[in-house]
Amino acid sequence: MMSPFSFSARTLSLFLLFLSLPVSLSAATSDPEQTIERVQKRYDATHSLKADFIQKSYLKVMGQSQVAQGQVLIKKPGRMKWNYTAPDPQLLISDEENLWLYLPEDKQATRMKIESVYSSNTPALFLAGKGRLTQSFNVSQVLDVGDFFKITLYPKENDQDVDHLILFVDKKNYQILGSSVYDKLGNHTEMQFTNIQLNPPLNDGVFQFQAPAGVEVIDFSNPQH
Repeated sequence: MMSPFSFSARTLSLFLLFLSLPVSLSAATSDPEQTIERVQKRYDATHSLKADFIQKSYLKVMGQSQVAQGQVLIKKPGRMKWNYTAPDPQLLISDEENLWLYLPEDKQATRMKIESVYSSNTPALFLAGKGRLTQSFNVSQVLDVGDFFKITLYPKENDQDVDHLILFVDKKNYQILGSSVYDKLGNHTEMQFTNIQLNPPLNDGVFQFQAPAGVEVIDFSNPQH
């Protein structure tokens, strides 16, 4: 089984709203800077999100792929709750301080500091609501693909996990509709979302985690570890 940590917690925050699109009909957009700025403004107006998801992950070294599904809640800045229901129940949850991975069938919960996910040189800052697109990424290409823009991004700072990120953006309202993340080892992860709700009211308590009784806690948040 590949856990959500297979591609690292850092890249997980980039797995927002993937939608696969054909690229054979694409052409360069005439005003990429304007497109990027409108995407930023639209994203700034999105403060929370709720959706069902299907996650498709490919691990190159093992030649394996896996499909998982569940529900995600996101609240900027930096709060996420990924509730995996299949193929195995798992919970990945973060507030502004800690990131937890809970495996109920193994009766095990792992905690790490959120700083290791949202470090200052991480492109995850943008999609976590903590940065600007052009501050974290170099824009390699903006293509016109039918009803969508396909934006290819590379981290400005060296990132040990992320090689590049592709965003798919609705041409009508500049809403981010999809993303695909590639790491430097040839692995990639895609997300498909349904039943999307933008800006639903989400209490901060939704993103708190308390390990149930009898669950082993592995704590990497202590600097001595």
